[in-house]
Amino acid sequence: MIKRREFIKQSGGMIFTTLGCGITLSSFTGICKVPGSKSSSAAKRIFTARFAHETNTFHPVPTTSWNFQEIGKPDINAWNGAPVEVIPGAGASPDGGGLITEASCREAMNRVLKSLRSAMPVDAVFLRLHGAMFAEGVGHAEAVLTGEVRKMVGPEIPIACTFDLHGNIPSRFGDYADIMVGLKTAPHTDSVQTAELCGQILLDTLEGKVRPVSYVLPIPLLVQGEKAMTTAEPFGSLVEEAKRVEREGISGYKNRILAATLFVGCAWTDAPHTGMSVVITADGSGEAAREAAGFLARKIWDSRYQFDYGCETAELEEGVSRALDAKESTVFLTDSGDNVTASTPGDLPIVLRHLVERRVQSAIVACINDAAAMNKCFEAGEGSRIILSIGATIEKRYGTPLESEVQVIRLVGQPKMAVVKIDAIEVIITDGPSTFRTPAQFERCGIDPLKRKIVVTKMGYLYPELAKISQRHIILMTPGAGDMRIEKLTYTRLRRPIFPLDPETKFEPDKI
Repeated sequence: MIKRREFIKQSGGMIFTTLGCGITLSSFTGICKVPGSKSSSAAKRIFTARFAHETNTFHPVPTTSWNFQEIGKPDINAWNGAPVEVIPGAGASPDGGGLITEASCREAMNRVLKSLRSAMPVDAVFLRLHGAMFAEGVGHAEAVLTGEVRKMVGPEIPIACTFDLHGNIPSRFGDYADIMVGLKTAPHTDSVQTAELCGQILLDTLEGKVRPVSYVLPIPLLVQGEKAMTTAEPFGSLVEEAKRVEREGISGYKNRILAATLFVGCAWTDAPHTGMSVVITADGSGEAAREAAGFLARKIWDSRYQFDYGCETAELEEGVSRALDAKESTVFLTDSGDNVTASTPGDLPIVLRHLVERRVQSAIVACINDAAAMNKCFEAGEGSRIILSIGATIEKRYGTPLESEVQVIRLVGQPKMAVVKIDAIEVIITDGPSTFRTPAQFERCGIDPLKRKIVVTKMGYLYPELAKISQRHIILMTPGAGDMRIEKLTYTRLRRPIFPLDPETKFEPDKI
């Protein structure tokens, strides 16, 4: 207890206030210097857990249920053959996309913490997070959980965390975690490399080779993920600069920069900490971490007017017209307002209705979330013609369901899906929010997407496997919980001022 009090004092006055079965942590900027475990001939025990979600607070339905599972051993090459013992803990991720209820969030945190308590003593903690989880009465739940882990294991046990690029990272996170590594690519292609880097730094810490310290610098900048793709500018060059800082360090400091992450944030999480940030993990120097973060934050801020969509965009009617007139044999249209990868319900039939009204002759919509409609198709059987009400069962703010006669042309199991046809337009109906990210998903439904003129998916930018086969891709500016037109959204918790909602926003990273 004395050591804990000393740690709290040394780390800048960290305050823990117990509320019910959970915990709320004070918000402040600081740096926590934590040495690695003392060397021992015995294998070092690394506890691992997963606690992750990208919360879309504009989703119309609160999240009340979770998926729980014991996670497997992380696939980290650096640990193979090393004197470490991996202790799998709990995995928890919400089932849904809206604001997480306080009771369900605290229950989930308690499960993770209980699994850690059962694993004690441990020499290190490795947490797989997202960074954009938000719960009522709790706030940034991943930061809260990490603070509780720090409280449980004490000041000397290294805590390593991996994140999604679209995490909203509060400044206090650097006080709890020693090692913070996020994805660098959008679309995401470096999950394996991110876990590997984080695992290597943690192993080096346990072996006494490095003494990691992390620093978080939030930037008052709100950017849609589709405006910060590493396949386009300016974000591509900014990420390359972060990689250079990792390789070469920061001018005036001899300390290595172990990891540099430029977090885009999730614009559809209405929270005080939402927005871009720079997170640095340095070896043994909080000042080096702070300097590197300020250097990269300045480059991001100076580029703020340059952030733009990394691919073609259009309003719904214009986008469909372009696709129909295109010389390309297949055009992918993404229904960005109902982007399931941004935790929307995935049940809006807006694009489908437009295609039906225009009597489009070759199109596939993948997919619409409607369990009742899907079950009705299974009851009717393949080949049947039935009257079906499709979509708008969860998200009811943007129109009514599409009522139409359909032909059931294919039923698929595990996961269950129904493929129906409305005139010449095919629709895949699912019993939960889903998005088609790979050609293999279409193949399971007996569909070759490249033999359709228009392919509609519930996402923003195309995921890598579809991008590889896409001849042309247009992001549709559609309404919904993931509306790209963020000026149309009503933010109530977001810190202000923030650019571009507040064009006169000032930011001086050197003065923070």
